[in-house]
Amino acid sequence: MDTTLTDASLSAEVLAKQAISAAVAANWQEAAKLNRKILSVSSGDVEALNRLALAQSCLGKVNLAQKTYKRVLSINPYNIIALKNLDKLSKSTGAKTNGISNGNTNHQPKISSDVTKLFLSEPGKTKIINLLNLAPPQVLAALNCGDPLMINAKNHSVSISTTNRVYLGALPDDLAHRLISFIAGGNLYDAYVKAATPKNLTIFLREVKRSGKFINQPSFTTGQSSSLESD
Repeated sequence: MDTTLTDASLSAEVLAKQAISAAVAANWQEAAKLNRKILSVSSGDVEALNRLALAQSCLGKVNLAQKTYKRVLSINPYNIIALKNLDKLSKSTGAKTNGISNGNTNHQPKISSDVTKLFLSEPGKTKIINLLNLAPPQVLAALNCGDPLMINAKNHSVSISTTNRVYLGALPDDLAHRLISFIAGGNLYDAYVKAATPKNLTIFLREVKRSGKFINQPSFTTGQSSSLESD
């Protein structure tokens, strides 16, 4: 038995798990690094190439991501993931969305070809959150980092959907109650996919307009509780 091949196989498997974990945590630099390590040993690993391309796109390196997806297609011309994501990247610049946000038909989330700019953190104005009550795995698997989302505020809950109104998941109750009050008072928010796997969905929320009613109240707090402060 060739122990060298066995060790290499085990090492690649460990690296793949680490790369997936890094992607779930939206640590795209680390995800890219780990997938490149896999490819240094197995240059034709299609799964590693697809993961690398996703990390590159989430780092704003769209041209590199396109080249990596094309590399996948040179190995497997019918690879669904590469075909779908390459098509999406080619349409990303200047793309339009037919969705709405916060139930306001006049407000639409922006789409940027530089995904990294979407995720710039601003204290009190941005928040990264894992959704609950998720949609089926096949729905989540179709999402990409940076995809714009719809925020649907109801009386007692806030759900998140695609711009085509496909349900994805819900905000935790404490944060939902907070945003319901802010949205009812005139605040506006954008939402984007931060990281998605068949079993997890992390989104990025950004306050884009603050009502005069809440001029001194940040949308998001750093503490564990997301309950709305009293006036």
